[in-house]
Amino acid sequence: MSNSNSRGSYRKMSYIQKLAIVNNRKRRGDVTATAIATEFSPSYVSEVLSGKYCNERIINRAYDRARGRVENTELV
Repeated sequence: MSNSNSRGSYRKMSYIQKLAIVNNRKRRGDVTATAIATEFSPSYVSEVLSGKYCNERIINRAYDRARGRVENTELV
């Protein structure tokens, strides 16, 4: 038996893909909660989520919060 990974071919999501998913599933209070978790200011977190700046740490934390949610367009 080999020591290969049994999960198959897993490919990481790009920064842009995560940003799009976060923005489609963003809810009230997410910016503040992400700012507290990452210790950045809420205004900077908001600008990162709007695409003005790039910050992997903020995007990853916001993606983790929004990962299991339904998109906003499906809620209406």
